[in-house]
Amino acid sequence: MIRSRAIPMKLTRALLGLLPRRTQRRIRERIEEFVLRRRARPHRGLPHLGLSPAQVYPHAHNFYDALRDAATAQLQGLVIRRGTPVASLGSCFADEFATCMRDEGFNYVAAESDSFPASANWGRVYTIPAFRQIVLYSTQDFAMPVEHSAAGWFDPLREPEAGCHASREEAAAAIRAHRHASRNAFAAARVLFITLGQNEAWVERQSDLVWARRPEADLERFEPRVFSFEDNVSWMEESLRRLRDLNPDLDIVLTVSPVASYATFCGDNAITQSFAAKSVLRAVADRITHTVPRVWYFPSFEMALAYNPHTLRSDGRHVRRPTVDRIFDLLRSTVVDDRTS
Repeated sequence: MIRSRAIPMKLTRALLGLLPRRTQRRIRERIEEFVLRRRARPHRGLPHLGLSPAQVYPHAHNFYDALRDAATAQLQGLVIRRGTPVASLGSCFADEFATCMRDEGFNYVAAESDSFPASANWGRVYTIPAFRQIVLYSTQDFAMPVEHSAAGWFDPLREPEAGCHASREEAAAAIRAHRHASRNAFAAARVLFITLGQNEAWVERQSDLVWARRPEADLERFEPRVFSFEDNVSWMEESLRRLRDLNPDLDIVLTVSPVASYATFCGDNAITQSFAAKSVLRAVADRITHTVPRVWYFPSFEMALAYNPHTLRSDGRHVRRPTVDRIFDLLRSTVVDDRTS
């Protein structure tokens, strides 16, 4: 019986060896995926190296469970009950969190109505320096620019959806009311979720104020900027310190949005520029969780992007052959010259 099985196996290997190497690899990957997915093993650590399961990258079929177990340990000490006052702000992915908390009946802080789901009428807050400006105007006297567009007078530190007004005076009054509500939202929260989204913005040259949206006119007053890791860390540390001065009981949860930047004014390629920005923001979040007490990181970015069975093999790490082929097809079509030298 053993011999009868061995002969077809040898024949299969011999036939496989006659195929082109690329085809062999694809077939082996398909067999590997079939076997591993049919015979999935529990995720384990490497005890002989002193590594826990959380310190070992999981196979694809164990990805969610392994990430959940690791996040449970990393979030230890953070407790959110239905009565816990929770606030949030950040990029567009922050809308998802706010909507979920409201729909699930949690005690979501809402100090004023907002065009987007948030605890105050901040609009979407995409960058760390924009978040810093919000903290500054919520905790101290801060510059209060009022600008004009075809839609009316508005606050350039927030998206236009935050409100346009018929007169400068009406806009200024609305901004003052918002800043009071913003302070109340930070003071009322017990847990604050901050979603970091992008790392470039339009900055007024003279004042260094960061606009929430690209200016529609007088572009010579502004320049688009990419912010450094060091500046982002410094601004985040300053902002959290000011929030804790206002609300000593405030716990902070940082996330990075998996949503890519729609466009870039600071690079030639929106795709690579977006991933460069996400890498900086993820590194900032990691630094802050290690240097500032009672700050946690929640891995929504990793959950959305790290599990990709269309690109990755069943081990969740190595790249599938079709993707490798596309990568080198791109390389050949862009920089490889097949002409003889």
